[in-house]
Amino acid sequence: MYNLLSILLFTFGLSVTTEDIYENSWALIIGIDKYDKVQNLNYAVKDAESIQDILVNSFDFPEDNIILLKNEQATKQNILKSFSNITLNAKERDRVLIFFAGHGETMDLPDGGEMGYLLPVDGHTENLYLSSIGMDELKKISIMSSGKHLLYLIDACYGGIAAVGARGLDASSTPNYIEKITRNKSRQIITAGGRGEQVIEKSEWGHSAFTLNLKRGLKDGNADMNGDKVITANELGLFLSEKVTIDSDNQQTPQYGRMTSHEGEFIFISSIDPFG
Repeated sequence: MYNLLSILLFTFGLSVTTEDIYENSWALIIGIDKYDKVQNLNYAVKDAESIQDILVNSFDFPEDNIILLKNEQATKQNILKSFSNITLNAKERDRVLIFFAGHGETMDLPDGGEMGYLLPVDGHTENLYLSSIGMDELKKISIMSSGKHLLYLIDACYGGIAAVGARGLDASSTPNYIEKITRNKSRQIITAGGRGEQVIEKSEWGHSAFTLNLKRGLKDGNADMNGDKVITANELGLFLSEKVTIDSDNQQTPQYGRMTSHEGEFIFISSIDPFG
């Protein structure tokens, strides 16, 4: 239930703060450059560190509520243990963000379709099921969590995205839009690209194309499409889909969707107000 202050803010169109929507914020951030059995990456760890900085310094995530796993720390066991810890800690008015920068792989299923996997530092392509983390596992974790809003930001290209076609509410035609999307539960995911695409990294950026535009979209406020000073996960997905496609010269196009039929939206409200 919303408190009286939140109701008044929504009713009279006053500025909404993170504290009006969420009681607490949690994050698991993973970056892997140096793999045991597959090709290394260059900027995944730096990408992860940048996202941690943005969450803490721009979006009111308590530093003590963030788990950062880098390189050798990011084993399959440690990642699943950290997933479990966040699932147990997040309460009904909390938000959970999970960021992964590393390799993704896709496996064809015998009866058609495909399954996407995230590769931990000890993952390998010979046996994805045993060594890696499948999209179905991400969906299970999201359903197990008590948190109100959960968002996966996956800086990896792979297929089998565990998302359903449910649409969110339309900001232009829904009365009290912010109040409604923040009241409802949500389980959302944005990935850096689809099957057969490569994560583009450039030394001139010092980041991948996906994280570069995450910084532009969130820290600089550019993903606020309708200028209401609130960035929804849907707005962020639209922004990334356009900008990453351009910056990667059409080599990767972010995918986004909902993992359940809930119509809520994970939201970002900057504590430093980059919008002016």
